[in-house]
Amino acid sequence: MNSGLRISAIAVAVSLGWASPALAGAKEDAAMREELAAMRAQMAALAARVDTLEGQLDQAKARAESAEARAATALAQAEAVKAEAAKPVKPAEPAFAVNWKGAPEIATKDGWSFKPRGRLHLDAGTISSPGALTNPSLGGNLRVRRARLGAEGTMPGGLGYKAELDFANGSVAMADFFVSYSPGNAPLVLRVGNFETLNGIEQITSSNNISTIERATFNDAFLNSRRLGASLAYRGKNDDWRAEVAVFAAHALDSSLDNDGWIGAGRLTWMPKALGGQLHLGVNYQYRDFASNISGGTSTGVNMPSTNQLARYRARPGSQLTDVRFVDTGSFAAKGDSILGVEAAGIFGPLHVASEAQWLKARGYRAGDLATGSDAFAGGNSAVVPVANPGFFGAYGEVGYFLTGETRGYKRGDGTWARTKVLDPISKGGAGGIQVIARYEHLDLSDEDLVGGPTNNFTTGTSALAALNSRLGRGGTQSSYIVGVNWYLNDYLRLMLNYGRVEVEGGPQAAIVDPASTLPVNQRNYGVNVLQSRLQFDF
Repeated sequence: MNSGLRISAIAVAVSLGWASPALAGAKEDAAMREELAAMRAQMAALAARVDTLEGQLDQAKARAESAEARAATALAQAEAVKAEAAKPVKPAEPAFAVNWKGAPEIATKDGWSFKPRGRLHLDAGTISSPGALTNPSLGGNLRVRRARLGAEGTMPGGLGYKAELDFANGSVAMADFFVSYSPGNAPLVLRVGNFETLNGIEQITSSNNISTIERATFNDAFLNSRRLGASLAYRGKNDDWRAEVAVFAAHALDSSLDNDGWIGAGRLTWMPKALGGQLHLGVNYQYRDFASNISGGTSTGVNMPSTNQLARYRARPGSQLTDVRFVDTGSFAAKGDSILGVEAAGIFGPLHVASEAQWLKARGYRAGDLATGSDAFAGGNSAVVPVANPGFFGAYGEVGYFLTGETRGYKRGDGTWARTKVLDPISKGGAGGIQVIARYEHLDLSDEDLVGGPTNNFTTGTSALAALNSRLGRGGTQSSYIVGVNWYLNDYLRLMLNYGRVEVEGGPQAAIVDPASTLPVNQRNYGVNVLQSRLQFDF
């Protein structure tokens, strides 16, 4: 009830009160007044009740408005939830990603990665027996050349690792075992562990990616291999050049404690994009200080470039299916050697060309030199010594062409051959990749200073010349003419077939091969045929 209604009711009541004396008698005044007082009390109570009801009505209205506001808010929230629920659900990002690179590679966002790796090289072939030479290591043979298992990956902060074990030939040997560090703000690469001693492009390239079944014979002859050490490389802008220096122990990763030899090495490569293709030019150098003698004993080090202070350079006929060496200097006393190498290669679409050469110079002992006590040589403390420091040379040149249009793989920044990507693998109904190879190799282990060298007694300092034919048989030269075909069924499976004609002059086998010849041993010539194949799988 509003205020106007209240005033009207009071006015009616007052009027009735004033009019009552005129309408009733004196007897009725008291009763009327009592009745009017009661009515006024009732009206006052009614007015109070009306005020109370108005307050309750206002409160109820306020509560209704609040409830309506809450309902509107709840409805808006429900609509928002409904709209959010209607959006497509984005799947939660996994903690790691898995890629396929011949094997699963697991990688996390923070820089961890892990990838198993391995290879199987199964070789079969035959090497002919020249002239009157007979040897059970010649003829047909089958060999597991490599059977490796390992892993590689990265760690946060620019760190990396690689580790491989080789189980071929019934024994376990260490292959690459190293960790690396490449800071994100500098073009540097640090490696520590067991790896190649900065040799030429073919030697430091994975055997999965070389073009012939075996590397050039000078790598075999000069004992280029993996050793335990550390290297620091600087990679140029756009990976177009690389400079690297390293220091190695004169042995691989092993348990030897009696090898104090060491190797200093360096390699510089330039890898420009030019002439419509990829070029590669490089130079490499090794200074090798041989391990000391150990009182006539022999060090147990693995992959040593010498047997303590005895050097020996020799090579197989381009095949590991035989242990026969047709060229061999024999052992002679030396304190160390140095190797200088040059590299050149080019890739032009399906065509590639490559060539390398290395010169080795040994630092030999001389007639009259003494070595006693812990410096004594094995084998009675006597050994051949050269007249002056002898030198040896090896080289190869090759050309390859993909009949199916592929381009030979190459890794810029490292200066090595890399995996070839097959355009039409057999898994897609294609013929795979087919590559033909032609190659020439030459190895010269002859040196007049070694041929004329006497045998020195390091206890007394006296020396004497061996028989002429024995001295003329030291060394020899070997030239190989190789043709081959490689069939890449996919990026990870390859079949290889090589035929080589090896022409030998001189060497330790010449007198046996042609005993009736009247020519000096170092002028006798003969040839050997080498046919070999390989099934290669890697991941």
